[in-house]
Amino acid sequence: MEIDYLGSEWGPSNPYFAALPLDYRIGSVHFIPSAEGMVDLDGRFESFKGKMARYFDNDIESVVRSFYSQTNDMISAGGFDIIGHFDKIGHNAGHFLPGIEGEKWYESLVNDTIDNIVDSGIAVEINTKALADHRRFFPSRKYWRRLIDAGVTLVVNSDAHYPELINAGREEALSIVNSLVGK
Repeated sequence: MEIDYLGSEWGPSNPYFAALPLDYRIGSVHFIPSAEGMVDLDGRFESFKGKMARYFDNDIESVVRSFYSQTNDMISAGGFDIIGHFDKIGHNAGHFLPGIEGEKWYESLVNDTIDNIVDSGIAVEINTKALADHRRFFPSRKYWRRLIDAGVTLVVNSDAHYPELINAGREEALSIVNSLVGK
């Protein structure tokens, strides 16, 4: 089960989820807090762009920092086996401000998150769903070597919402992971 982290009150560490007889739990962040409540940042860019204006005064750096803060709070709280698409904010943030993922402050947030992942011992989802439409994985391929070198278990997953996409990008991701593992 993929479990959204909505803050300290509700997320994978909540006793409700611990009591469920699940094979594994995927902890993911889709929502960040705003003055008006939790806002879903997942989905199409047009929706993201509207939410940036409505809830966040178009302050993309604040939104990205909040996303990674939520992610690291979730890691600290625990209660899950696999972290889902931990840098997914980069996709919409990159459309909002091209080049943002290459900025030092942004890369520092991702690397701090990876440090926390390594320390926690959780596995990392290599999310393949966006490969066909957007030519990217979550996390970005540029972080895979670091994860592998740190001994993090990688789980290739399409995060499919439709049966016909269950294998979307899987073969490509497995090929890349296998080429990196041998080096």
